[in-house]
Amino acid sequence: MNSTNNDVFTSDPPVFLLKNLTVRVLEPHEYELAGELLNREHYLGDVPRGRQLLQAVEYQGQWVALLDWGPASWKLADREEWIGWTAQQRAERLGLVVLNRRFAILGKTRMPNLASKALALALKALPGQWEHLHGYKPLLAETFSDIEQYEGTCYKASNWVACGQTKGFERHRIDYYRKHGRPKKLWLKTLNRNARRILTAMDVPPAYRKALNTDSPERDLALKKTQAESLGDYLKENLTDPRRANRTFPCWSLLVFIAMALFAGRDNLAAIHRYGRFLTQAQRTWLNFPRKKDSTHRKAPSYTALRNLLIQIDPHEFAECLNGWLQANLGTLPRALAVDGKWIRDRALSLCLSDHETGAPAAMGFAKEKTKNDEDQSKEDYKREGEQSIALRLYATTNLENATITGDALNNNKPQAQAVLDGGGDFFFQLKDENRHAYKAAVQKAKGTPLLPTPKNPTPLTDASTSAG
Repeated sequence: MNSTNNDVFTSDPPVFLLKNLTVRVLEPHEYELAGELLNREHYLGDVPRGRQLLQAVEYQGQWVALLDWGPASWKLADREEWIGWTAQQRAERLGLVVLNRRFAILGKTRMPNLASKALALALKALPGQWEHLHGYKPLLAETFSDIEQYEGTCYKASNWVACGQTKGFERHRIDYYRKHGRPKKLWLKTLNRNARRILTAMDVPPAYRKALNTDSPERDLALKKTQAESLGDYLKENLTDPRRANRTFPCWSLLVFIAMALFAGRDNLAAIHRYGRFLTQAQRTWLNFPRKKDSTHRKAPSYTALRNLLIQIDPHEFAECLNGWLQANLGTLPRALAVDGKWIRDRALSLCLSDHETGAPAAMGFAKEKTKNDEDQSKEDYKREGEQSIALRLYATTNLENATITGDALNNNKPQAQAVLDGGGDFFFQLKDENRHAYKAAVQKAKGTPLLPTPKNPTPLTDASTSAG
């Protein structure tokens, strides 16, 4: 391949040559030449480090355009609003968005529609090429155009969506931003017709889970500073520290941290421990974590410190404190709540009612241990309460007025449905064919319309309608 002659066309070529353009991913040994061309042809120059995918659009083996793709911007208010992301979803799913960092048309001769055609070809090939390199397909592409120099015509022609302007800041180091005073227009392009639905779903499909960053440094937590401090004060007043030794970390601060981790979806002790490693120094200060010796930095709790507290504390007393604080601070429940159970090691089964939109908890309960009979108290005669029993207790002690409770098939039973209705709420539970009678009835109902009666002699489908279906 000859890529040294980047003046591909010596004269204006006919439009039909656009059909002969191809796109491929460059190999690492080609980056140096691509960097030289970007420095010469693009007003921002090359992106020397962190390159994740570099595409070349070619005509008969010669480079016509270069596109550089990398990780998405950390925070963009207009993007988050357009997608419908919560702060926690953004922190976890940002890997499903890719940023077009550079797009350069090479050569002195500019063919009509070349930019939009090259961009369209690159976008069509991007998901498959990215999956080959990284193991998953991105769902959304983003880029910026300088409003002082360019109109973004090629993005309009390729059906990108203009989503507002940036505030004129750029990322500097890991936690800081600096102002450059040049706001840019934000453009977004979906790479899958269901992109927004997947990006905002409660559960991401397995094909995209490799992109999730569940252990990212989450700057936006389920509890804000004032809420964490309020919960800490509540626990100080209503809960006694059961530990006799190893009290380097205050009991209330560890419990606030554990609650925050549970609210963020961490479902076992190892995940809770890892969650603490990514807290910022400011967040550790909120929680009153102790400082390291001869240092201003605060350390995160160890696995042992968390385990020692959890095996000694009464989980029901902890749950009562959490529910008391939640009911006092969150007020009326939101319209949509999800019920979900999680195990913390083998120690405790927790059940949480959480807001669909924000992930914020509304109520929490822990499983009780009970004996088969009162006379024999041996360990093997103990059994744990299940999710359904905990859910019934939560529904009985929580204000469900005007709330819609959603849950998986485990929650789909008459006692739970009746408890939600008795509390003034509605429910939307998953139904599987294991419950054959209810499933059969639901399938039969689905054959008709929910608002209009089904005609006794329906009009038969035509060939056109049958083929379209």
